[in-house]
Amino acid sequence: MTGKMKKTMIGCIVCLTVIHGFAQQETPADLADPLINTSGCRFDFFSSAAVPFGMVTLSPDTRHGDLWKSGYQWDNEYILDFSHVHNAQTAGIPVMPVTGACKGNLGMEACKSRFSHDGEVVKPGYHKVYLDDYGITAELTATCRAGMHRYTFPEAQEAHLLFDLGAALGPTRMDYAYVRQTGPDEIEGYSVQSPTFRRKKPVVVYFVAQVNRPFDGFAGWQIVNPGQAGDFIKPENGIVQGKGCGAYLAYRHPKAGETLLLKVALSYVSMHNARLNLSAELPHWDFDRVVAEARQAWNEYLGRFRIEGGTRAQQVKFYTDLMHTAGKHIAHDVDGSYTDCTGPLPAVRQLPVTSGKPDYAFLEGDGLWGSQWNLNILWSLVYPEYGNWMAETFLEYYRNAGMMSRCSWGGNYSYVMVGDHATPLLAALISTGRAQFSPELAYAAARKNAFPGGIRDRAGYEADSVPSGGGMDWYIRYGYVPVEIKDRGQGFHRGGTAMTLEYACQDWCIAQMANRLGKREDAELFAKRSEYWRNVFDPVSGWARPRLKSGEWLEPFSPVAAANDFNTPGFIEGNSATYTFYVPQNMRGLIEALGGNNKFADKLNASFEKAMPHRFITPHGEHGKGWVDYENQPSCEMAHLFSHAGKPWLTQYWVRQVKELTFGGIDPHSGYNGDEDQGQMGALGVLMAAGLFDLKGCVGEEPMLEITSPVFDRMVITFPSPEDKNRMNTFEITVKKKHEGDVYIQRVRLNGNPHRHFQFPAADFLKGGKLEIELGPKPNKKWGAQPDNAPPSAFL
Repeated sequence: MTGKMKKTMIGCIVCLTVIHGFAQQETPADLADPLINTSGCRFDFFSSAAVPFGMVTLSPDTRHGDLWKSGYQWDNEYILDFSHVHNAQTAGIPVMPVTGACKGNLGMEACKSRFSHDGEVVKPGYHKVYLDDYGITAELTATCRAGMHRYTFPEAQEAHLLFDLGAALGPTRMDYAYVRQTGPDEIEGYSVQSPTFRRKKPVVVYFVAQVNRPFDGFAGWQIVNPGQAGDFIKPENGIVQGKGCGAYLAYRHPKAGETLLLKVALSYVSMHNARLNLSAELPHWDFDRVVAEARQAWNEYLGRFRIEGGTRAQQVKFYTDLMHTAGKHIAHDVDGSYTDCTGPLPAVRQLPVTSGKPDYAFLEGDGLWGSQWNLNILWSLVYPEYGNWMAETFLEYYRNAGMMSRCSWGGNYSYVMVGDHATPLLAALISTGRAQFSPELAYAAARKNAFPGGIRDRAGYEADSVPSGGGMDWYIRYGYVPVEIKDRGQGFHRGGTAMTLEYACQDWCIAQMANRLGKREDAELFAKRSEYWRNVFDPVSGWARPRLKSGEWLEPFSPVAAANDFNTPGFIEGNSATYTFYVPQNMRGLIEALGGNNKFADKLNASFEKAMPHRFITPHGEHGKGWVDYENQPSCEMAHLFSHAGKPWLTQYWVRQVKELTFGGIDPHSGYNGDEDQGQMGALGVLMAAGLFDLKGCVGEEPMLEITSPVFDRMVITFPSPEDKNRMNTFEITVKKKHEGDVYIQRVRLNGNPHRHFQFPAADFLKGGKLEIELGPKPNKKWGAQPDNAPPSAFL
């Protein structure tokens, strides 16, 4: 079955597909719940008044000062402001409506308001909350690049809209603020964000703000010493500017029930471009229309998956997981311009434009460390346009400055974690025929990063002009990164064994790209390097281990830490118990190295049994002690590995246990267990619910999808056809079972034919088709255990 794709402006809205046969009263956007796990989350986690991939993520802030436990926190009693940018290392443009005398010069704490969750409404694209201390009802919504506010006031002597542009937000501080009155109902300005530990250069966010009726006064303040009272200042030529400055709009004698509308458009390029974005996206004042359009955008994005069956809690969690996969943010303007901060001075760049619209996006987003087991699969199969947006963003860094970045914050290079996160994504899109970029360019960029002088040469957050913390010269010389890397360079995450395993996996991805491009010599080189995992595997202990330059193993050794350590020596946010299995490129080789199918499965099963009382996670920052740790990326593939050892029924069991115990919560204190990482854990949850996975992240000569037990009775997945971007294909998954607790696969039919293997070609999925699965209460140990007719490439 196919549908027609509705083309929309690049910037936030996806294909509209109509799938018949679902008597679902609630839409996907009704089921998604942004409040899940908002207690203790990161500044960039929560999103309410936003559209998919929107530049603007407008929402209340209850706490500032750090990346963690910042932004909107469920357990806090006070709202500080409503700000428009919530990224891991960029923030901006806070607004706070108040009644009574203006206290902006006293800081955010003096202007905060109590609030209650009673009556609060939070859905994708809309947020409504009552400010108890001011009697104001605040409603928020957004387009891609503009936020819209509707404030309903009580009767009061005076009211103000506070723009505390110089205040610290989340993990960022401000170096400078500027605001200018440009009319009786409009201001414009910008905030200059200070460099951070992760983002090494300043970033400027520009804005234009309009209200639907003229204000009665405009002035500002300056706080020289944070935490102390500042001074009110009169605008000079209509301008308030300086470090620690803010501004306010004053209204006299608001009447009870009187509403005020505010529009705030953003740009990372200029105030002119912020105005351009506002004119293009929000030229009107119809708040309810914007709410409806935001809801439609979310339903279009989430609606690529339609589900039947399961509990309501499972449906809520599924669509919430899927909502988080749209957590990267557009950073270019409607005309395709964006700011590049890789050089000594910021430069405005231009994306290619066709018929007045950019061909792709430039995104703001966290890194893709570990995304081969979540987002890369989802992007390759169902959302290829967004995977290409992310890929093109990394390639823009290569075009502009000669090296792909690991993530994108404010157009800056940022050296989060280690390795080259972009290469597995590029390889996946190429392998599945989804790449809309030049494979030759992508290969050149990936190859550059695989040698000294590339991004791998930098350890975590290492910004030295001559980096050495990534140890690429040692990797090439020794065939592994020795323990001594911990004493070299200035970066973080200098765990040589983890680096070796990650680099080897990335080398395999480059080898696949080289094969497709006919670069045989390079393909052989990188295939050889992909086997370097063997150089850190100790066949005596049966674990991956830290190794010295001398070739000796580091002593003493334990696969897990006895204390609450961040990691064990040689590893990165993990330990040997989790990283030993980090060989997706040659799982058969690892299985044989561990003594064959039975010994491998017994070893892995023992780890899961030890981890089960802890719900398969460790507390954030204590990754060294976990036998399995789904709180973090290096463990995301572990439950699926049993299938590769001929025991798919154990994969079926443990995947469901992880799905329910680790990721099943739908309250503000559970659901993601820590760092959701802008859609990575959400994407993993979606794949687990669908019963699909690929250990190799959709990379290879013939990518293969792995079948495990779906959660729902029926799922219809709609996605752009690889052959024709204007046509939509569908793949349907149906489940037959007698009891809700049935998790073991009894038999499978693919496109009407019996299917005995735990894998099938991703190409069959992309053509569209149907997978019928029968589940039972006991394992069928014959199904999937004997891959007699599977292509050899599936089991290499």
